[in-house]
Amino acid sequence: MRFAESQKAALEESNKKSHERFCEDIRQALLDLMETVDYDQIKNTNIIKKAGVSRSAFYRTYYQKSDILIDIIQYRASDFTEHDTSDVYQNWEYIFRHIELNKHFYQLLEKNGLTGFILDQLNSQSIPEEDRTEQLLWNGMIYNTCVNWVKDGMKKSVDDMMDHIKNALSSIAQKVSK
Repeated sequence: MRFAESQKAALEESNKKSHERFCEDIRQALLDLMETVDYDQIKNTNIIKKAGVSRSAFYRTYYQKSDILIDIIQYRASDFTEHDTSDVYQNWEYIFRHIELNKHFYQLLEKNGLTGFILDQLNSQSIPEEDRTEQLLWNGMIYNTCVNWVKDGMKKSVDDMMDHIKNALSSIAQKVSK
């Protein structure tokens, strides 16, 4: 009986790894296509062909290309939820460093007018009702600040952005306390 259980576990692990490779191939195909083709012009057929997967396998996982984009954003931003600390400035710096590390991806989103997917994902997190308004305010600040940084070509360093955040949050705190 134990042998069968270990075989089943090994098979499940193998299937999980295979599925993750499949998803990565699809995600990468979409990103590669976005390098040369406007997002609006990309069809599922283009993605399927570029990834070298079957149509039926594609549709078992994704319905439309926006599902892939959401998957990419969730995959790339998954480290945010794992990193979240009570230190506001550490969180901001972590986000800026993440964007800097994934600069090309965020520039592709901005170039194609797709940054709204990021805000949608931030706002779709499970948030207790009593914290919802505060979290939505933070999400809006994070989204707008980061998108504008990317739109501006990320000319300012992460350290410069952190100085701006510290000054802005201090200014906001002073205005609120009046």
